[in-house]
Amino acid sequence: MAKYRNENTSDEVEYEHPSPRLEMLPNWTRLDPQAEEPKEPSAEQQTEPPEPVERPAKNAAKEAWQEYARTRVQDADEAAEIDSLTKEQLIKQYGGDD
Repeated sequence: MAKYRNENTSDEVEYEHPSPRLEMLPNWTRLDPQAEEPKEPSAEQQTEPPEPVERPAKNAAKEAWQEYARTRVQDADEAAEIDSLTKEQLIKQYGGDD
């Protein structure tokens, strides 16, 4: 069982399996079932930006573009959309010069 607490409202929810959505949201903390205290944030939850990933070549595999796009997303909704985009859409959205 995975139990989470909302830091803003103190609401608590429990799921049979960990919730990837709640794991990504900064105001939700996963609780340790034995101690009922918040666990240390995982590497994905750290506030430090991810290590820069070099933009792939246009002829690189779609998977390389998906990995690159995941480092460029602004929010959880955008991150959830990455797997549904075609390679051409990934290049158009994330391939432009900064």
